[in-house]
Amino acid sequence: MTTATAQPPRTRITNEKHAPGNRAMKKIWVLENLIFHPRTGEEERAAAERMLDRAIAAAQEKGQLTKEGDGVWHGYRLPDIRYGARYEEVKHLSTTEIAKRIRADIKLARKVAAKLGTATGAEVAVTDSLTALATMPKQIKISVRTDYFSGGSAIRVNVYNLPEKGWGYVQETDMWGKPQWVPGRELSAILAALKEIHGAYNFDGSDSRVDYFHVNYYGQVEVDWRERP
Repeated sequence: MTTATAQPPRTRITNEKHAPGNRAMKKIWVLENLIFHPRTGEEERAAAERMLDRAIAAAQEKGQLTKEGDGVWHGYRLPDIRYGARYEEVKHLSTTEIAKRIRADIKLARKVAAKLGTATGAEVAVTDSLTALATMPKQIKISVRTDYFSGGSAIRVNVYNLPEKGWGYVQETDMWGKPQWVPGRELSAILAALKEIHGAYNFDGSDSRVDYFHVNYYGQVEVDWRERP
């Protein structure tokens, strides 16, 4: 008499609320939604399980999924998750509450100017990258906004009210020999400092090759499009 070997429980690899754009991964997403839905009947779930195994096998043959190995689930290699320096402080907070912290961090960084000796004209060497926010023109404004949507949420940081249109940009030649405007040294430092603050509370375990996205929140840091060159 033979006994069936118990199969380990499936672990979901797609985001329930975010449909992948990649066709192979979207099929897996649809089948997983069916398999993990509490109201799916046993026969229908079993059929979906078999179809999912076939979908994974087909994707492997086409090279869309990796072979089995460490950190792999059903042929898909789970990407490493990169955590921001302050993620542990906010992992139970909402995106709105995290945005408040980002605003506070930016405000504090801009106040550092008083401690840099700028009133006397002295140049003080500070290794903290956020110094760029303390020394940038005071008229520049920074907005931090949140968005909520079916696939998650986002925190968008926008730089605007520049001293003049195109301030901080320099013209370079791209690989095809055509001129293009890119952030210069000063503006690049400002954007880098803001990205550092924006990413400090986030984590990222995404794999864009298969349209798999796993973050604490989405978003970006950018100069208002109306003020670019």
